[in-house]
Amino acid sequence: MAYEGIHKAKKGLIRVRLSLDPNKIIKNIEISGDFFLYPEDALWIIEKHLVGKKAEKNELLAEIKKIYLKHNIETPFLNPEDFVKAILNAVRKYEEDTCNIL
Repeated sequence: MAYEGIHKAKKGLIRVRLSLDPNKIIKNIEISGDFFLYPEDALWIIEKHLVGKKAEKNELLAEIKKIYLKHNIETPFLNPEDFVKAILNAVRKYEEDTCNIL
């Protein structure tokens, strides 16, 4: 099942749809929204590198910062923290859903 998280950043909206395994490892993630990224394939690069990572704040933030540096990613008016907030909003929905099942 996919869960959606949204974060309104300073100058843009980030929408994340993701699916997690029971250990909160990202199985699939799609990031979209109203923002600009450079280079053009930056969004795909971020998504690709987040699959297999634990959906935990510090791990996600470190990974996204590493991706930004390695691939010279620029996101005017957005930063890695904004993406983490959107992801964690989706994770909260996952947690609410799984708590209701148990």
